[in-house]
Amino acid sequence: MADYILKYGRDERVKFISHLDFVRCFHRAVRRSGLNFVFSQGFNPHPVMTIALPLPVGMTSECDYMKVGFVTELSEQEIRDELNRSMPPGFTVYDVHRLRAKEIDLTKIDSAEYITETECAAPADTHIIMDMKEVVVPKKTKSGVKDSDIRPHIFSIEELGFENGIQKLKMRVSCGSAYNLKPETVIAALEKYCPGFKPVFTAAHKKRVFVDGSEIDMRA
Repeated sequence: MADYILKYGRDERVKFISHLDFVRCFHRAVRRSGLNFVFSQGFNPHPVMTIALPLPVGMTSECDYMKVGFVTELSEQEIRDELNRSMPPGFTVYDVHRLRAKEIDLTKIDSAEYITETECAAPADTHIIMDMKEVVVPKKTKSGVKDSDIRPHIFSIEELGFENGIQKLKMRVSCGSAYNLKPETVIAALEKYCPGFKPVFTAAHKKRVFVDGSEIDMRA
């Protein structure tokens, strides 16, 4: 058996597909591709796959990762091309890497970089948040919605411009099994602490993911 890491993403056309629907979509793409994936045992076999982080509904991405297995070793180019031919429009496999050791551990992803575009009458002054020691906002947890200090989980916010009522930001925040901070929660914090900032709608795109401060590099 040979293990591979897939780097993939989705665009505006399919951003409202749920995580479970994506899994089903990928299962069908595997069968269409004819590639010899490793399948589970039992009454209803399905391709064995481990997705690093489920993508929230409504978000686009170019840096999602999953681990898959094949019965025999295949060309990385062949896997990428066959899956891209089999996946529906809106999903793209950007890269494939054959794992020869545990050089990429998807469970250790701890932060992500997002590009957000927020409709608003006036832009937020992001320096206000970055200069604060504590940023308390309601955050959904497993036990319900609770006030939470998210400041330790905001590593950077960069203003990319404000044009035609849209403020564009680049932010790196905690992301992973230990703590997951959604860009929308950061926007809610900006609304709370930045006078005059009233967001109407926010679109988020996941650009990069990190482990211990370093971007995942499949070719390192």
